[in-house]
Amino acid sequence: LCSACSSRYKNGSTGPPEISESGKFVCEACQRQFDSIGALGGHKRFCDAGTWRCGWCACKHSECSGKGPGPDGPKTLCSACSSRHKNGHTGPPEVNQEGKFVCDLCSRQFETIGALGGH
Repeated sequence: LCSACSSRYKNGSTGPPEISESGKFVCEACQRQFDSIGALGGHKRFCDAGTWRCGWCACKHSECSGKGPGPDGPKTLCSACSSRHKNGHTGPPEVNQEGKFVCDLCSRQFETIGALGGH
């Protein structure tokens, strides 16, 4: 066995990884496709099958620019909420009836949490 297949075997896999019609390796959990088995292996270490949500704003991983530490541990907040946590905030930003994020200091409104963070 090659090293990639050997690692899969040691982790309980009983066969080769699924390969799409286009010849790409497919993640069994989220169906994302990769050019190499190594890229698939790197992805699988962090794949949560799309179930991860930010502990404060509940955004999905695909909706944010990354994961960061929060009060409940590493990778529990999206990067925007993690930045707020690092700056002393204790929760997500306020959202008004229009769905816009409101600045705590000046009450200015923003379309996205990233725009609020940049402000």
